[in-house]
Amino acid sequence: MKTVIIYESKHHGNTKKVCDRVAAECQVELIEAGSVGADFNWEDYDLMGFASGIAYSKFYDSVSRVAEQIPAGKRTFFIYTCAKNDKDFAAKIKKVVEERGAKCLGTYGCRGFNTYGPLKLIGGMNKSNPNEDELKAAVEFVKKVEKTYEK
Repeated sequence: MKTVIIYESKHHGNTKKVCDRVAAECQVELIEAGSVGADFNWEDYDLMGFASGIAYSKFYDSVSRVAEQIPAGKRTFFIYTCAKNDKDFAAKIKKVVEERGAKCLGTYGCRGFNTYGPLKLIGGMNKSNPNEDELKAAVEFVKKVEKTYEK
């Protein structure tokens, strides 16, 4: 089985940190969303992950644009980092891929260091996030999704 995570990580690299850890411990290829062109071959991958920081309660546009092209029948999962992990920020993008006939196998979200707006004046919030426990949880999440796919 071949797995890819298409991601965008801006500002503090929170999402990239999570994706790098997952790639180091799982058989996962990482591709930046902005480098996915018309020649991207969806058939090269069995399992598609989409990862993003959260801005204005949604995934970055570059990740969403790629997800909007997913062919029917693909299995997907979502990873995100955010300032306050109090809801499923993947709900909108999940709906898009499901409407295209893809299936969502799960979502993982964790906190990330944030200096947006006035938070910058006080040094930000979640300075230690994603932390080691969150990185381990992300790896376990992807391993669980891969096992679900195999069934």
